Amino acid sequence: MLSAPPRAWALAGWALLPLRLFLGVTFTFAGLQKIANPEFFSKTSSSGVYAQMLQAVRHSPISFLLNHLVEHATLLGWAMALGELAIGVGLLFGLWGRIAAIGGVTIAFSLFLSVSFHTNPYYLGSDLAYALAFTPFVLCGTPVLSLDALIRKRGTTGGADNSQELVVMTMGAVRALCTHAAPNDACSATSGPCDGATCPVLREPKSTLAKRSVDSVGRRQLVVGGAVAAVTAAGAAATAAVVAGVGRVGNSSTPTTTPVTLKPGSNTSNGRRIGKASDVPVGGSATFSLPDGTPGIVLQPTSGTYAAYNAACPHQGCPVDYFKSQNLLVCPCHGSQFNPDNGAVEVGPAVTGLIEYPVTVVDGDLYVKV
Repeated sequence: MLSAPPRAWALAGWALLPLRLFLGVTFTFAGLQKIANPEFFSKTSSSGVYAQMLQAVRHSPISFLLNHLVEHATLLGWAMALGELAIGVGLLFGLWGRIAAIGGVTIAFSLFLSVSFHTNPYYLGSDLAYALAFTPFVLCGTPVLSLDALIRKRGTTGGADNSQELVVMTMGAVRALCTHAAPNDACSATSGPCDGATCPVLREPKSTLAKRSVDSVGRRQLVVGGAVAAVTAAGAAATAAVVAGVGRVGNSSTPTTTPVTLKPGSNTSNGRRIGKASDVPVGGSATFSLPDGTPGIVLQPTSGTYAAYNAACPHQGCPVDYFKSQNLLVCPCHGSQFNPDNGAVEVGPAVTGLIEYPVTVVDGDLYVKV
């Protein structure tokens, strides 16, 4: 009663097509988006993978590991971008579906541990949901409408009928074909009633159904599969190269946050000194560190007017940037947007605004009250 139906893998393949399409498109887009953005790989960019890893180190349960990996942030960024592209293409085309799914679980779960582990409540974080969404493909692969299925078919040798099509038969047809069927709906193999759930012929381990291994790989299948994988990889690499080139030529949307971080001083009656007011450009911004190490950002929208915020996005903690052209504070990780006048949320997924701190200017120095 609790056993899987015949060819359950094929039924699952059809049922999971919408999820497979969503994950394939999403991860392909995510990989290409990173490749097209040179700021993502820059160690000097506050929106790059280096800055994101520095932020994750403070809160991640695997900070002991991230501490050793942060110096290789650019290499890890390329590995993630190309990995997401490979996973997306693998699922879309159904090529090495199980391997692609294992890669998806690995990336999503690593992001859960490093970025969204402390998201509260937990269901607001998407990384864990993505990891679980990949698990059905780890179990059943991509058996329908896929290159994997085509490779199996082309790689089949011999004249036997090794098709993987699901055939539905009534119990009446089974009784007519079965040599164990006896009058009065009896079964001579069991000395009991004919029952598909307990039929020793249909469930015989050495039956024709059991011998047709879904994942059997012969030499011809390996050659055909390797050739298809090589062509697909070459196409994906060429696409990535073109996207990277276009991204570097057309990348004009850069944050106006200054690359120089203000150096905070000691606490005074005016608040915590964060640096010289002259270091913050009019219409621009600068970063500073809060007492607990969390990044802060100070803006000067008009001459002599300042606003300071906790720069950690309330969604998953990525430090926000200020974009003067859009007059917005924007999270580079998931796209949350905030009003620079009061820190309120303009666009989610963040559900709360940035923490604002009172800021004053005394003798040319900026002070915030934290």
